Amino acid sequence: MVYLIGKKRVMMIVIKFILYMCVALVALVDLVLLIKLIEYGWCVLIRHQAPFVPSNRYLRAAVVHELKTYYPHARRILEIGSGYGGLTRYITRHTGAMAVGVENMPMSAFLSTMADWTCPGARTVWADAFQYMKSGEKFDIAMAYLGPKLTPRLADFRSCFDVLILMDFQLHGVRPVRVVDLNCGCVRYGGKKYPHRLYIYEF
Repeated sequence: MVYLIGKKRVMMIVIKFILYMCVALVALVDLVLLIKLIEYGWCVLIRHQAPFVPSNRYLRAAVVHELKTYYPHARRILEIGSGYGGLTRYITRHTGAMAVGVENMPMSAFLSTMADWTCPGARTVWADAFQYMKSGEKFDIAMAYLGPKLTPRLADFRSCFDVLILMDFQLHGVRPVRVVDLNCGCVRYGGKKYPHRLYIYEF
């Protein structure tokens, strides 16, 4: 009888523990979603930045193909607006180059920094990319997926990198050395379709 009572108490403790863990997990998810909602409101609605759109696997594969084919000796690579850092880590894993991702949204930068532990050679910096580039740090290659409003600003920072690879959105008034059409869909921005392409500039 005593044994059964003891077993019952242990079961109750285990069940309570599981319930508390579930509640804590739901609270954590809610907190992350709230922070991301605040980030979105601040960065998109107030600062008028492009909403976060992760690069798809075709764009990532095309970027790595360009790096391996045309710039195999590039050692320092910068991703401007790196989000969760998926492309930054993908580049490091497939090229061996050191890649730095700059992201100004705190939660995205935090999660990317945590994920960087799985990929030596990739590093996330929480900062405004344009302010970061004003430091004068030099990179072999920079890449960005910023949207049509912010992309033109990159022309002012061409002294920071030798090559610029843009995904889907191009620099107006500057002729690219290559345009790679992926023939695999598009992204929508401001009600307009932009085919998946790479625009490569050399300075």
